[in-house]
Amino acid sequence: MKSCILLLFALLAGAHLATAAPPVPADFGYGCALPTTSGAGVFRASLPLAVYEKTLRADLGDMRVFNAAGEMVPHAVRRVAEESKETRTSVPLFPLPGTLRPLTGDLSLRVIRSAAGAVVTVDAADNSSQEPLPASYLLDLSGLAASPTELELQWDGPSGLFAVSLAHSSDLAHWSALVDKAVLADLSANGGAVTARRIALPRQPLPYVRVDCIDCRKPLQLRAATALSGTAPSPDQCQWLRLPAAQTSEQAGQRTIEYRMSAKAPITAVQLAFPAANSLVRALVESRPTSADSWRPVTRADFYRLDLDDKPLVNPMAHCAPNHDPLWRISLNADAAAGQPPQLELGWRPEELLFLGRGGGPYMLAFGNGAMTELQNEQSGQEKMVLAALRDTRSESLIQRIEPGPVQTLAGEQALKPRLSAASWKKMALWAALIGAVALLALMTRAMYREMQAGRS
Repeated sequence: MKSCILLLFALLAGAHLATAAPPVPADFGYGCALPTTSGAGVFRASLPLAVYEKTLRADLGDMRVFNAAGEMVPHAVRRVAEESKETRTSVPLFPLPGTLRPLTGDLSLRVIRSAAGAVVTVDAADNSSQEPLPASYLLDLSGLAASPTELELQWDGPSGLFAVSLAHSSDLAHWSALVDKAVLADLSANGGAVTARRIALPRQPLPYVRVDCIDCRKPLQLRAATALSGTAPSPDQCQWLRLPAAQTSEQAGQRTIEYRMSAKAPITAVQLAFPAANSLVRALVESRPTSADSWRPVTRADFYRLDLDDKPLVNPMAHCAPNHDPLWRISLNADAAAGQPPQLELGWRPEELLFLGRGGGPYMLAFGNGAMTELQNEQSGQEKMVLAALRDTRSESLIQRIEPGPVQTLAGEQALKPRLSAASWKKMALWAALIGAVALLALMTRAMYREMQAGRS
């Protein structure tokens, strides 16, 4: 009887010990050093691409941060907002006479400026009875509070490709080149549309800018001009993954091209890279987590690559909600997609790792663990606490930025293979202990019953 009791306590103690084994760096496939000069404080680092390639969970639930003693420290992952502080200001626009029609009389130009220097009116006097069409426009930037980085033009009239040049002046008498050649576009074909209305300014412009049409078969009739300053989301703020076509099919006049992404990066922008110039398509972009799931729409946009002389014209990137799906496809008109299929470019901004310094450094970011594939993320509650603490204490300015070291192999690819997690082993050990305890209790009860029956006889 005593031996049964001792065995019962041994089983329960073994189950308790099985629940007290936290992960260590050797349980993960890969890692990178997080060098710090201090063992205390709050640190942040951009996650390298290898993290998204080697983690097995889209929520990065199989990633941990360890100190030099191999102990886990609290960490959180947060998205980095796009830097968008663009301001738009309408600027006065004045048509200037051109020479697209022959002029029979003398031409005089009268410019009236206010005391502040702003242009009030521009008069073009022509003694001929035939009114000249505008071929140039004067933009008055003297009233802008900030120097513009781009100009956006709106026009009426014919569609097509237009080439313009920009000159600028401080006194309306002496002009110098600002932009030698810029391409504007308003086209439609194959169900898609090409619109290019912005002109990037290479440097700070002088108060007055003149727009000259240098390759316009018909007059470009501008109706509005907008100055843009500050920074807007741009492709340079993203890192890009270029995916070749994995599979192509056609049905009912529609061509479908499928792609596969190996990294679990948070995609926020989509672009198509065409193998040939002067390509234009309207495409539906879709994605899904697995081949067993239905396709979900991501965005529908016009994608193009046009070349006017040596000036390429490419559509702006299409934005989408953060998306970790590995399977992607585009659907477009088969006639418009003839030839070699385009490559799919997926843009993403690396997320930011935050961790609390606790214990001695250097610290280690470990990722890729096939035993942490359960749906529940054990770190989610901790992440919320870390982010809430930073928000409540308003200590954002005190966070120290560090650069992760090169990726190094820990347990390697074998750690990425799906296997029972520590939590699963804990549950199995606990259930085994409980079942064994019940069996022992049954044996003890049976033995006691026999002893009682023997005593009575």
